[in-house]
Amino acid sequence: MSMNPRPLGYSLILAALVAHPILNAQSSFTVVSAASYRTTVAPDSLASMFGANLSPATASATLDANGQLPTELGGVGVEVDGQAASLIYVSPLQINFVVPGSATPGTVNVVVRSADAGATGATRSATMQVQNTAAGVFTADASGKGPGSILNAVTYAGPPFLVETSANGGADKRTRLSVYATGLRYAGNPSHDPTVTNVAGNVQAQGQDASGNRYSFVVEYAGAAPGYFGLDQVNVVLPPALDGAGAVSLTLTAESSTSNVVSFQMGSLPADAIGLTSLVLSRSLVTAGDSLTATVSLNAPARSIGFPVSLRANNPAVQMPLSLTIPAGAASAQFSIATSTVATVQTVTITAQANGATQTATLEIDPVNSLQLASFLVTPASVQGGRTASATVGLSGAAPAGGATVQVASDNSAAQPPATVAVPFGSSSATFSVPTATVTAAQTATLTATFGNSTRTAQLTVVPALQLTLKSDVVVGGNSVNGTLTLGEAAPVAGVTLNMQCDNRNIAQPPLTVTIPSGQTSAAFTVTTVPVALTRTVTISVSYLGSTQSASLTVIPVGSATPSTLTISPDHVTGGANATGTVTLGAPAPPGGTSVNLLSSTPSVAQVPSSQFVTVPQGQTTATFTIVTFHVNTPQTVTITASAAGVSKTATLTVQ
Repeated sequence: MSMNPRPLGYSLILAALVAHPILNAQSSFTVVSAASYRTTVAPDSLASMFGANLSPATASATLDANGQLPTELGGVGVEVDGQAASLIYVSPLQINFVVPGSATPGTVNVVVRSADAGATGATRSATMQVQNTAAGVFTADASGKGPGSILNAVTYAGPPFLVETSANGGADKRTRLSVYATGLRYAGNPSHDPTVTNVAGNVQAQGQDASGNRYSFVVEYAGAAPGYFGLDQVNVVLPPALDGAGAVSLTLTAESSTSNVVSFQMGSLPADAIGLTSLVLSRSLVTAGDSLTATVSLNAPARSIGFPVSLRANNPAVQMPLSLTIPAGAASAQFSIATSTVATVQTVTITAQANGATQTATLEIDPVNSLQLASFLVTPASVQGGRTASATVGLSGAAPAGGATVQVASDNSAAQPPATVAVPFGSSSATFSVPTATVTAAQTATLTATFGNSTRTAQLTVVPALQLTLKSDVVVGGNSVNGTLTLGEAAPVAGVTLNMQCDNRNIAQPPLTVTIPSGQTSAAFTVTTVPVALTRTVTISVSYLGSTQSASLTVIPVGSATPSTLTISPDHVTGGANATGTVTLGAPAPPGGTSVNLLSSTPSVAQVPSSQFVTVPQGQTTATFTIVTFHVNTPQTVTITASAAGVSKTATLTVQ
């Protein structure tokens, strides 16, 4: 189905910005995101400048003959990092413009120049912060909060929204919303590769209803809104559970940037429109005598009396209830399926029916004595990248005439087994090679072998030719820190002597050389440091077989107020529950306190505060913050990072 935005024009999203009362008259100006009004913007995003006497006139842009925005409007031009910016609106108090796509991340100069002043004419300048993503969602009243600029992605209708849209093409009637935003089109694409047009895999959308229930929306599209300068669009799928939820809050996360919070309104489907949408089995193939579960789902939560569903199977080898009732307020329910002994392979069709709708699923039942995958071994368990490991699959008996085919897969491209392995007729095992790729850091691949309804897994660690590790990446000046050099395979007869480098030996001194003896894979070393008045970071490096490994070491003054520990309690939570993070400094915070930056490796699962920092008050050594989690289908481990003054500490949180 089409997901392109309706030809809205900038009027729906940008025109309201022209009267946003943000600043009083002042001599300088401030640049912010045109959607969220936060002070960080992204390349090719929409920005607003607020100040006094910015332009001698008020004017709105029209496209030129080539369909482009002007770079001079109302008697002024704007330059960002030395590049002319496209202008949308100018007035004495406000200018709306598009940040040039080639703007350099970091602090950049912004210049407002009179169009008739020439190169030496009157100009005004300030700075703004640019980063690869700076997610912001537009709002209906241009305040940066409240109802968002959100439409049905197919009908272009506004709220209230229903969880189903009858106009959707095909059988999938779930509603898609188009959320209009800016600053996220390059998420996961820092090189701005123009062939990458959909960054949905790098954008997360989270919601919460008035009852406190949290949702992680499926993002189907995220990128530039076709035909609009600086405007981005995110298409999300509404889950059935949102039916009748009323006001729902929404935030978008792209890389480390979390948007402003906006809202949208949900309506309710008519009771007679509620129906079955799926029947899913927990396993599609079982051995006779095994049990499994099945899930029937609706397009919206059942109403007050529940939703009755009739069940049946076309084979007596399956035993299950004849019916079930999906409880009021629930959009799905499960039931158990038991299987009986069979002499031959049986294929069973499971059917669920309700209100004239039918959903089916197919189950294969194998006899108890059917051939199974009995073992799967990989040797060695650790191999240097670029080398080959050996793997063996074993069956519970001899392969039949024609042999047996085992499927093999890897969850990491560092290990590349063949897709299938043939066990010859009469044999019960087969051995095959697992090539590996060269890596710069150790990576663990889980290999999975599947035959029939049996599965076995094995792990293979692929390591670089050399690894350099430090016991700690922070040390108080004057103290030492231990390190280890590890080869990907045992050193040859003559041993291996490695030259160590440091970019500032006045601060930190590793040994000039480290020797790993014959037959050994590692050797320890010590880095000594000198006392410092200011925090300094050095890089220690070593090269081997054409590969260079580096490690950063931060040398801090005695009593430095930098993070020393980060803890999370509890460190295992059920999705939807909160956890508490505690950051501890190595010394009391100075006057004004110490700001500690926070980052979540997976914001769609566990989210740090939207400000992305916590402040340790003056004279204190600790501060706490809340980590909000979302429901997940499988357990997820998220890394939380706390950073200040070049020092970072991490802790993990498992969301179940």
